[in-house]
Amino acid sequence: MRAALVLVALVALVALAACGRSGGATADAGGDASAGDGTPTRVPCTSQFGNALPATPTYGRLDGYLVAVVAPSNMNSCNDDDSHVHLQIRMNDEIYDVAIDATDAQTGMDDVHTTTLELALPAGGPWSEGWHQGFGVDYTSLGVSPTDLPLDTKAQIVNALMTDLATVNHISVFATTYGGSGIHLVHREGNAHDGLVVTDPLSPVAHLRLFSFTGQTFLELRPGRPAEAKIPGRAARR
Repeated sequence: MRAALVLVALVALVALAACGRSGGATADAGGDASAGDGTPTRVPCTSQFGNALPATPTYGRLDGYLVAVVAPSNMNSCNDDDSHVHLQIRMNDEIYDVAIDATDAQTGMDDVHTTTLELALPAGGPWSEGWHQGFGVDYTSLGVSPTDLPLDTKAQIVNALMTDLATVNHISVFATTYGGSGIHLVHREGNAHDGLVVTDPLSPVAHLRLFSFTGQTFLELRPGRPAEAKIPGRAARR
């Protein structure tokens, strides 16, 4: 009888150990990228940012870990404002700001269009924590035209981003620096400087979110073509 009880106990211990190896271990926010997107980390938003990005406006891709999402508001904290959703991304142990338009900052009118694509990272090589530059992305090269991006209200833009980002850990954002601490212009700019947010960037098929403004036309990307004209009246710093 005693031998039988010992045998049952040993079987139970082996089963418990096996469960711990197969289901108990998940990648944390700083884990190995090869382990999948990993468990997201969220921390209180901050007004203290890193300063390692190019100080002059430079297009590129920021690869890091999403740690906070700041909805539009006028609380005068966490670099918030009433017309942008701000992402806070940890890159090399510092936090960086990402400003994404949700409405027109000057008029308050809804003029932001958005859509999504399921594609691999479109440029810059595989996800790798840090800032990457020296390449371009143009919506036209992704097969996207203005009619593919429907107009959304500010509330819809905010909700779409919150839904996209709810469980995100690794993230890539194509955009232009506005100083050493952040990036903006996460939308159609033309001339291979188009901004977009990429979630699940480690997957062979990632989730891309694209943005444009009412009145923009997408000129075909050609060598030597000048940048598309800016929309009159829009704020210079987006």
